[in-house]
Amino acid sequence: MISFHLNNPFIAERISNDNFNKYSSTHIERLTAGIPVPADTLYGVAVSTIFNTMITDTQACYNTWKSTVDIKAAETSQKEGRTISVDDSISEMKAFISRKEGVIADKYPNGSPVYEEFFPHGKTEYTTATKKSADTLFKRFNTALENHKSDFDPAALTEANEKYNNYLALRKAQLQSMGKVKEGMTDSDEKRYKLGVQLYKNLLTLLLIYAEEPDKAANFFDESILKKKANIDEPPAPAQN
Repeated sequence: MISFHLNNPFIAERISNDNFNKYSSTHIERLTAGIPVPADTLYGVAVSTIFNTMITDTQACYNTWKSTVDIKAAETSQKEGRTISVDDSISEMKAFISRKEGVIADKYPNGSPVYEEFFPHGKTEYTTATKKSADTLFKRFNTALENHKSDFDPAALTEANEKYNNYLALRKAQLQSMGKVKEGMTDSDEKRYKLGVQLYKNLLTLLLIYAEEPDKAANFFDESILKKKANIDEPPAPAQN
């Protein structure tokens, strides 16, 4: 009979961060607005004092969790921006190699040993390069260009190295951002769990205060915020015949 009350409903993963944020902040607002008169006591302690303690503890947990969410959102945005930059740098390098292929073929016909040094698997290998293969391919091309730089305009090697180094710097920054986002998720989840535990403590405390009128405890939580989410997740009811 009591097993239902032993489960903390505030640590459910199905609750989105947006809804959890609204739910928690609304709860704090209702606690603040509903502080009872000082004359009311629970086990010899003024209920107003208990409310103030709940508000202070919950606000602290909320602020800590919310800051990690905001940091994670900023880092995710930075990661997405750096992904675009990396993709652009790869596209620039591909275009550069495509342009230079004609110059290289003029000096070293397709199939010759030097041409094979640049394009051992043809030009397509470069045009289809991905983030995983880009580093190896671009480095190989630049090495071949370095080996035969006396046959080409010096500006070509300079441009190739600039584009390759730009790619390396952007890719490094992107990977660092990805690591930070993963760390942020772990930290955010931990802080959210602590806030969920605090909300559960508040619920139990409110039920103690309003043991004879438990509906009053429910007034400090806006269930409509979570019901909207639940309704979206639930399948439609079967048609009635």
